[in-house]
Amino acid sequence: MSRSGAASQAAYRYELALFVDWCAAAEVSALPASSVTLAEFLGENPGSDAAQRRRVAAIDRRHRDAGCVAPGSVTSMRVALDRARADRVARRAAQDWLLASALPWSGSHAALFGRRDAVLLLLAGAGLSYTAIAGLDRSEVAADGGDLWVGGAHRVRVAAEGFPDGSSPADIWARWTQVLAFSDRYPSTMVLLKRLRDNSFPDMSGLEVRPGPVAVPIDRWGHLPFLPVSMTAAAIAGVVAAHRTGTVPSHIAAPAGRTRGADNRERQDDLILTDAVVEQDSVVLDPGYYRRGVADRRRSHAVLADVGGLADEVDERIEALLQRTLDLLGGAVESPDPP
Repeated sequence: MSRSGAASQAAYRYELALFVDWCAAAEVSALPASSVTLAEFLGENPGSDAAQRRRVAAIDRRHRDAGCVAPGSVTSMRVALDRARADRVARRAAQDWLLASALPWSGSHAALFGRRDAVLLLLAGAGLSYTAIAGLDRSEVAADGGDLWVGGAHRVRVAAEGFPDGSSPADIWARWTQVLAFSDRYPSTMVLLKRLRDNSFPDMSGLEVRPGPVAVPIDRWGHLPFLPVSMTAAAIAGVVAAHRTGTVPSHIAAPAGRTRGADNRERQDDLILTDAVVEQDSVVLDPGYYRRGVADRRRSHAVLADVGGLADEVDERIEALLQRTLDLLGGAVESPDPP
């Protein structure tokens, strides 16, 4: 063996010994090693691209000689990256859906925001981007039993299985579409809030679904826009992030006289209500609502405390390391000859 060949073999043996020692210190298996273990090893032991490729080649050769799957192969890395991303998405969905199920949907002014925000969390947890949610039309979403089907270009099913007890994707969607359908035909904030307070919406299941955005902005007084206008992707992201971090602002009832319907008569259109004339009185808030809402939110955050931002940070780091290793392996990696 030439002098250069001997030096190369010594370098490979050194890199392999470094990996074995690192695995022992980290209390993880060196043989067989996972792709995540290899990526973390490379991340914690910086070196030139040539040195990192040499390490991957040495570790892969050791695994092949032992009849194990090489953790540094491109296929193994891609599978590990896909699995890491899928696990993070699944955990984030569970968090978002738990938060959505805990939001208020009747009894007060805040229920209006709760119904809408629950749908935003539901769709975000299902994997839709904020841009996709902003562009989603009501006609593209339908309940199927307890599940929710998002059609159009998305073709996503949100299954009721695994949802918190007493709630389902279809329930969350139905509560918000009640608000949208009623507001389309009776654009009065006070009338809408009274319906929310009493949870006394009429049966509108037989009415045709009117086109319009799913994500509708609501101002601080609870007014929905006259014309069907969608929230921006940035606004949706802000709402979802606020719920995830527990920084959602308190929603208070509008003072008397600040109602959108004050100077407008309610439109009858094709909706027939036996009690269409509703007294325009001020909203009486349930004195126990805020206490219960705060308690529910605290319980939700307590459940999520162990799997919140820290877990996301760890997963994002692992994904970044795997992607970095994949990028590194873009060049040819030669396996060393047996030492």
